[in-house]
Amino acid sequence: MADAMAIAFFTGAVILFIGALGEVLFRRTGLPGIPFLILLGMLLGPGLNVLSPSTLAAIPPHLVALALIMILFHGGMKLDVAHALGQSGRATVLAVAYFLLVTAGVALAARFLLGFDWIGALLFGPMIAGTSSVVSTPLAQRLGLRKETAGTVSLESTITDVLNIVVFFALVQVSLSGSVALEGPLTDIAVRFLIGIPLGFAAGVLWLAVLYQMRREEFTYIATLAVVIAVYFGSEELGGSGVLSVLTMGLVLGNDARIAHLLRLRWITPSEFADLKNFLVRSQSEFAILIRAFFFVFLGLLFNPSPSTIALIVGSGLVFTAINLALRYVAVFAATLRSPMAADRVPMTLMCGQGFAHGTLAVLPLLLGLPNAATYAVIVAIVILITNLVTAVGAVIVTRRRQRPVGDTVLYV
Repeated sequence: MADAMAIAFFTGAVILFIGALGEVLFRRTGLPGIPFLILLGMLLGPGLNVLSPSTLAAIPPHLVALALIMILFHGGMKLDVAHALGQSGRATVLAVAYFLLVTAGVALAARFLLGFDWIGALLFGPMIAGTSSVVSTPLAQRLGLRKETAGTVSLESTITDVLNIVVFFALVQVSLSGSVALEGPLTDIAVRFLIGIPLGFAAGVLWLAVLYQMRREEFTYIATLAVVIAVYFGSEELGGSGVLSVLTMGLVLGNDARIAHLLRLRWITPSEFADLKNFLVRSQSEFAILIRAFFFVFLGLLFNPSPSTIALIVGSGLVFTAINLALRYVAVFAATLRSPMAADRVPMTLMCGQGFAHGTLAVLPLLLGLPNAATYAVIVAIVILITNLVTAVGAVIVTRRRQRPVGDTVLYV
């Protein structure tokens, strides 16, 4: 028992070290650490048989719930609603067009290449559409892209994370209903929206008031995380959507100035709350490294297809990645029409690296007992690996082809 515990702790330490080292290397070299974590999982699992998915079987259900909470709460806090709907309409167009095109494209491929039913095929869309803000945002700044381009790519990744998770759970409701008729599932989805969003808004306003009073106290992040987790599970118990409750709560805290103005909370001074809000976002990012490291290693552990299916699995991963890239360019082209960002279409397309949200959704079918769950995990693992490699190689190519900067823009040949 002692030896097993020592091995578990040592393995955990190695995973955390590689996860933290990957973040440092990414910021210095532009090479994402996600592929290394997935490959580490493949090495520890199918490669050396040091670990198996059953070894961590007790962790993922709780880890997945925590991952979803962190993704949505963090995304909500970073999303400026007025900015998204107003000044950055192109980011919204890019995110929505990319999501819809990829969902439709991979659904067709899964239906006819893998023989999935339509709902099962559509579930691939939320697992594959979108990009990781952890990868795309710092890389856009590192490449010296124009400010408008960097802002658009960053906002796009946040919007697609939200779209992916909300649509995924809507499709899961339809799948679990076992009914072809959509009336029942759609009614259930509507009820979950009607309970989840108001509950998240009320919890966000209440906690905003509490946080403002606590703004000079310690341990505000731990208290906030505890409240967010309670809101998620409380919403689920009341028949609402925990996903939407957490997202809405994050939006309230992230848009505190507008909420205070809308509700006439004159005693809240946004400038005094700004430092605490930045602290919460930074703390969330630090904690996310821990969860993300274990999560991608677990995804690598799941990659153990049989010899008879490995060719089909790898081939499907390549096909889905190709569909993703092709349709991403179409969405980028549409979103940058008659815009100076049209000069950045190539780097915007190549910044396709996927991450935390995609890996989380790929594991969820296993926990929910959905058909073809193992196939989702291994194919999405391939897509995450390839898209991150494409992003890294694309960054090198773009850097080498870059000419002289003109103002805050960069010209490409």
